[in-house]
Amino acid sequence: MIEIGVVKGRLEDGRVAVEFSHIQTAAECVVLQPTTGKNTVFVLPSVGTQVVCWLEAGKNIVLGAVFSEREPIPEGVKADGEYRQFGSSVLELKEGMAGMKQGKAAMELVDGKAILGNEETNLRVILKEFATALKGLTVSTAMGPSGTPLPPTIEAVTNVEELIGKLFS
Repeated sequence: MIEIGVVKGRLEDGRVAVEFSHIQTAAECVVLQPTTGKNTVFVLPSVGTQVVCWLEAGKNIVLGAVFSEREPIPEGVKADGEYRQFGSSVLELKEGMAGMKQGKAAMELVDGKAILGNEETNLRVILKEFATALKGLTVSTAMGPSGTPLPPTIEAVTNVEELIGKLFS
């Protein structure tokens, strides 16, 4: 049977706990993915998300999420389906994906800011370190090391740092 429920929790093995209050039951469900294996992005619905599930003899599957009063269609969605905002979701890239050789990487979109990283670092930290290095850059010349970058360069790098802070958490 096909039922609509609400995600009450995420389970460690990639399943979610879903409550179906209108039929007074709950179930652990796997989440349907567009593809599996090394070339996939694994997406679990957030707690509180309304989902459509197929429940049959213990083989419970979340077919997809649906918009609801609690999670309405995002502002800025055009009729052609182009999204202006993504809301809040977590994408977990499995081992071997996107050129990764080991471990896990995660991308999280929350409150209009992104986090992209792994267990050791994230993109914001890397970009901030790069900007700091640019501000202190010196170059070897025939007369010895150059001075630090001129004020227009420092100002440009500072502007980039501000943009990094607006995009990444």
